[in-house]
Amino acid sequence: MNSLKATTSIKRAPLSTGFKLLALTATIALAGCSFKEDRNDVVVPIIDATPAKKSADYSSTVNEHANNESDTYIYRVQPGDTLGTIAQKYLGASSRYTELLTLNNLSPNDSIFVGQKLKLPTKGLTIPKERQNSQPTKARQEVAQQTSTTDSFPELESLIEAEDYNKAIQWALNHEQLSSNSALQQKLVFAAKAQSHQYKRQQNTADAETLLSGLISEAPLSEPNKAELESELSTLRAEQQLLTAKQYADRSQFDDSYELLLNAWNKVGKPLEENILFTTTRNKVSENYHQKALRLYRNQKLDDALVFWKKILAINPNDDLALVYQDRVKALQNKLENL
Repeated sequence: MNSLKATTSIKRAPLSTGFKLLALTATIALAGCSFKEDRNDVVVPIIDATPAKKSADYSSTVNEHANNESDTYIYRVQPGDTLGTIAQKYLGASSRYTELLTLNNLSPNDSIFVGQKLKLPTKGLTIPKERQNSQPTKARQEVAQQTSTTDSFPELESLIEAEDYNKAIQWALNHEQLSSNSALQQKLVFAAKAQSHQYKRQQNTADAETLLSGLISEAPLSEPNKAELESELSTLRAEQQLLTAKQYADRSQFDDSYELLLNAWNKVGKPLEENILFTTTRNKVSENYHQKALRLYRNQKLDDALVFWKKILAINPNDDLALVYQDRVKALQNKLENL
């Protein structure tokens, strides 16, 4: 009966329009979709298009050897790291990031930062090969000696090692070399970011914002170091919106959640990829939009479907499913235009 209705509808249309509709239906049928019935009630499973692959030979900088605890290994966070990538590279599965949360007393909405020390479980741990230093031994010794005399601050490093970041910040601010010594500035930035994360874990976000704002405006920092603190402050402020975004998503208010996610992404960008609260909320909103887009796609509403995939890509430019279907829609539209 559905087939008969479709045929009758096409006969009533002008010849050129009917021909285009038949061609479009045939083209999309070849792509694995049928439009003979409304599938608004069909739930389309969303599958991760990029399954984890265990790295056979990963070379990275592990700044610490295993500590005295037999069940942990100390890793210092590198640029571009996330808990998922660390778990994948060292533990063989990104899903083991939950173990890192527990072991390091982190909550799902905590982000990690470059230089942070993380404990890794030794069970299933694959320790990568250390990078070989190409400098001769004598040259390495000379570099070490030069570094120890110009950029080493034992008292400050002891405070940071003890995670007494507030005292470390005050020590650096009172040092006469702060305005001219880039290494000292970097240690101050590290201590400030670490203290900010401590405040966030204690739910003292106002103190974290005051600390970062004060250093940005008052401390004699170079532009790159100041920009790093400004990025941290932007992330902190965006995270306040993320809590509301998650609440919206939990109540299925996906459009409201999306607007907050988009605003946070536009202000902070890629660093949010390290924030589990952002990524989990984004995944929930994206899945809902994928469902809507696929239903529209199956009912020949290509332009409407494309709107949702573009919205997904606006907060996740690397969403594989959205990229695939965006290209597929454009290809189908081009075929139709060329009929």
